[in-house]
Amino acid sequence: MNTIYEDKSASEHFGQLIKALRTNRQFTQEDLSEKSDIGVQYISRIENGSANPTLKIISTLATAFEVALSDIFAGLKKNNG
Repeated sequence: MNTIYEDKSASEHFGQLIKALRTNRQFTQEDLSEKSDIGVQYISRIENGSANPTLKIISTLATAFEVALSDIFAGLKKNNG
């Protein structure tokens, strides 16, 4: 069965999306940490694909970016499928 993640893991794709959202808003990782109350090191791990965030963390990130949770998942699908 083929997947949409042939060359990268889902975590890596998600991390790229989060980094793009962050940089498009001109946030540093520290800015995002303050807005989300998520540690800078964990944000870094999300962005490099080594963390597998829970739905609660993803929802917290969406709130920090001021986007709907569905927009996060739509962006992931758009970039990968």
